Amino acid sequence: MEKEILEVSQSSIAQALAADYFCIYYVNTETDRFIEYSSSPEYRSFGLPKTGDDFISFSRKNFEELIYLEDRELFLETFTKENIVKSLDRHSHFTMSFRMLFDKGPTYVHLKVTRMIEKEKRHVVIGINNIDEEMKQQARYLQSEEDRITYSRIAQALAGDYFSIYVVDPVTDRFFQYTATKEFDTLQVEKEGEDFFNLSRKNMRKLIYPEDKDRFMAVFTKKRIMSILKRDGSFTTKYRLMFGEEPVYVSMKATLLEDNEGEHLIIGTNNIDAQMKREQEYQQRMAEARTTAKNDFLANMSHDIRTPMNAIVGYTNIANANLDNPQIIKDSLAKIGSSSHFLLSLINDILDISKIESGKMQLSIGKCNLAAIFQRIEDITIIQAKQKKLRFSYDHSRVQHFHVIGDELRIEQVLVNIAGNAIKYTPEGKTVDLTAIEEAGTVPGRAKYRFVVKDTGIGISEEYLPHIFESFTREENTTINRVQGTGLGLAITAKVVELMGGRISVKSKLNEGSEFTVELELEIDDPEETVSKEERKTNDISGSHILIVEDNDINAEIAIMILQQFGMQADRAVNGSAGLEIVRENPNRYDAVLMDIQMPVMNGYEATRAIRQLKDPYFQNLPIIAMSANAFDDDVRDCLNAGMNDHIAKPFQPDELLKLLQKYL
Repeated sequence: MEKEILEVSQSSIAQALAADYFCIYYVNTETDRFIEYSSSPEYRSFGLPKTGDDFISFSRKNFEELIYLEDRELFLETFTKENIVKSLDRHSHFTMSFRMLFDKGPTYVHLKVTRMIEKEKRHVVIGINNIDEEMKQQARYLQSEEDRITYSRIAQALAGDYFSIYVVDPVTDRFFQYTATKEFDTLQVEKEGEDFFNLSRKNMRKLIYPEDKDRFMAVFTKKRIMSILKRDGSFTTKYRLMFGEEPVYVSMKATLLEDNEGEHLIIGTNNIDAQMKREQEYQQRMAEARTTAKNDFLANMSHDIRTPMNAIVGYTNIANANLDNPQIIKDSLAKIGSSSHFLLSLINDILDISKIESGKMQLSIGKCNLAAIFQRIEDITIIQAKQKKLRFSYDHSRVQHFHVIGDELRIEQVLVNIAGNAIKYTPEGKTVDLTAIEEAGTVPGRAKYRFVVKDTGIGISEEYLPHIFESFTREENTTINRVQGTGLGLAITAKVVELMGGRISVKSKLNEGSEFTVELELEIDDPEETVSKEERKTNDISGSHILIVEDNDINAEIAIMILQQFGMQADRAVNGSAGLEIVRENPNRYDAVLMDIQMPVMNGYEATRAIRQLKDPYFQNLPIIAMSANAFDDDVRDCLNAGMNDHIAKPFQPDELLKLLQKYL
């Protein structure tokens, strides 16, 4: 009876335990015959035989296809009869884990071989059970531990740079202090608690530097910080904390961290006092340098403007005192004209640098004749060179294509500035050479032009050479060396070259001379280009009737005299409103209008728009030319947008006005 009960109990226990296994095999280790004791429906879906000979070979053959690829090699190396027997003799069992390919994907299983308790020890039981969830939990735990250790080390390393780090629950506002320096602890603020934001604002009212208090309180609210965090991902602000009597610059950074445990607001405050003080010292040095440069510039300008003005006033008085001597008057007028031209160049330099630094300078790209530029440069510089008894040579023999597409005015300005500078700083009896060289461009249809100005003048010191293209700078005091100018010429030149996509460089040795090189790549124009419409116009416009709308009496008188000089008739209106009435009441009388811009009652823009709105076609076709001291590119564009045909800047040369009128009459 006891034997029967024991057999029944053992059977029941075995069946109960077998429920936890995918399958259980019974194997004779001497014959290797096997029989399947039990298996789950999932395991039976593999369709493997339930009995057979040579269990090891059976397993290696069938399991190789059923085992996850990454685990196959390890299984085949480990699951051998020799390894199993050795392990059984030593430990009474053999185990290994791997992944099998079930329908739901790779699943971790545990295989265990156990020797049965019998006298002969010829039989073993092999069971395979599902350990997938345990293995995944273990993997998650190990990864979590690894992340925790990694994050902890990183956090500890970074925390060393911070005064304090707080972790805040953004929902409940509960907080605790993750870390803090001894210096921060002297502030005696709470290390943990409730209502982080209100408590912090209360503390900051006592601790923050008075000048920063209002700004900090305005930004440090939960609503504002959370809004910025959701928009930008982080929030930062700088302010000063009072440590005793000394304010210290700090930077607060807030970051929203989300993990498996929810959202956490991390708020760190670090000491940036040394950095801010270095920045302030740097800014102060820069401000002092700018002030010094501007003061030097104003001193130079005062000297340079007074010099030509003194000549203008002086020679005007000489001419008035010698009205009966034509030669003295002629000589005085020539010197007044020369001084006026120099004074205008000073003003143009200031306007140009202002346009460049405000981003308003624009190129006027069109057909460009390099030969004409070279000729004008020679005409301008040869007189200066002769006055200083310099030998100036001009060589453009290595240029094949003179007709290009570019900004003719700016190319000329660049070369005149550099050549003029060379003349200015080269002593009597020395030489200046201007050479132009054409080379192949980077793409077909373009050419690279190299313009080299070389002199044997005073040269440039090594200390000043890096600053040669900076604004408002000169190497020497002009009150000593008598060299005039704004100190803007080379700065303008460098920026114009950059605007044209070119490059400028300089080589120089003190007391030996300098060599400036400008490189521009320009599109080659058709060498047989036709002469432009404006160039073809050589018609005589004498007899034309012009209306001058100008509120300044002297400017109006000068314009009338210039027009009369070329045989034209001229009437004047004192402002835009008067000009509008004269034109409206006298249709077809005037061939063109010269319109000032800044005038009382009605300005030039308003007057032009009003004329264009008159019904007769004459008013739409009447040439209206702005004649204004507003010379920026924006001013020209505003004139065209108002309905004007063109623009000429005051002061102007008579030939410039004549050429412009010939374009439209």
